[in-house]
Amino acid sequence: MERTILSEIDIPLLDQAIAQRGYALVLGTLCADPGRGVAAILRVWGPGIRIRCSHVPEIAVAGCSAWLTAALDAGAADAVSHPVDPFELAARVDVRVRSHMPGDTRIGDLRIDRVHRAVARDGLPIPLVPREFALLLYLAERRGEFVSRRELLEQVWGLRFDPGTNVVAVHVSKLRAKIDRGFASPMIRGVKGLGYRLDAV
Repeated sequence: MERTILSEIDIPLLDQAIAQRGYALVLGTLCADPGRGVAAILRVWGPGIRIRCSHVPEIAVAGCSAWLTAALDAGAADAVSHPVDPFELAARVDVRVRSHMPGDTRIGDLRIDRVHRAVARDGLPIPLVPREFALLLYLAERRGEFVSRRELLEQVWGLRFDPGTNVVAVHVSKLRAKIDRGFASPMIRGVKGLGYRLDAV
């Protein structure tokens, strides 16, 4: 699943704001093909720059508010002027990523609406916080496979190191309580040494 946001510009606190929404921020320059795993691109925009036609949404970061309309006309999925609030920008990026995703993911009686971030099991809505949603979506993309704690830390939390905490176990426990509570068959399974797995029931 695409969980990386590629940014041409270093914006203070944006890495934290992006991580809260389940993505990892990577600073770098654009190449012809951003590669697999890139969910969106933050481009430094100015007159004369063109937005490429791509399945990956590009958000233009313009140094002048007067350039915003031109950036949108040039094909940007969204445009903001710099400086920008990092948490507002992270929310805008998240909306654009979700709008480019396919609609629903269904696993057994579990339905995940990627665009509206809505989850229901057997028709009953299940409210999730952003990190729980990102965790569920990552497990859903790998249904039937065990996903290690290390992989979850890297892909859902955006951490390239082990913080030495039980943050993954805590979040999985909370997610499991919401997804499986009240149902005869649990969907989320954990096995020590293997990780966690989401199964259809």
